[in-house]
Amino acid sequence: EKTEITYTYPVGAVHTIPAVAKWGAQVFEERGIKYEVFFNMKEVDAKNKIVHSMEGGQFPFDLLITIPQHRGAQVILDSALGEGGWIPTNKETLQMEGTENVFVVGDTTNLPVSKAGSTAHFSADVLVENVVDLLSGQKPSHKYDGKVFCFIETGRNQASYISFNYTTPPNPPTPTTMVHWLKISYNKMYWLTSRGIL
Repeated sequence: EKTEITYTYPVGAVHTIPAVAKWGAQVFEERGIKYEVFFNMKEVDAKNKIVHSMEGGQFPFDLLITIPQHRGAQVILDSALGEGGWIPTNKETLQMEGTENVFVVGDTTNLPVSKAGSTAHFSADVLVENVVDLLSGQKPSHKYDGKVFCFIETGRNQASYISFNYTTPPNPPTPTTMVHWLKISYNKMYWLTSRGIL
């Protein structure tokens, strides 16, 4: 009741994926969270506690939580392997475009999917199988389908999730306490997943 939250996003909706944007806007409205789209941060006036956008908008704040723009790795920029720091990647075989024996995974790709841990996790299996194919004298035969999974905390001990791939858009379910606890449990077991045990 004593807190006012305003969420800003740089494009014309609260998320780049339409189904998630629609769902997110509804959750914001239910929770009394204001949102402003087409807000690309230009500068922060820390003395007067005002954030300014490139579009000419501004917001006063008591507490500003901001996430820097996601960028490609400097080593990729310095090597000129890919424009903007992203390596051109075959979206199915995960081979670097124009090469046969260079594979790309995770945040270094230019794939049209989230730069999320699950993206690297799901694509890693395909990458390994395709490297084995190549070492066996065969063409890479395994295909990454763009699978991504992400929990979304919504507060009040509730969470939802999105799961999607290149052809199937996400459809976030109604937030529940059970999904919140699944996320908490997964966080506790993360290192089992990264070691391939879970």
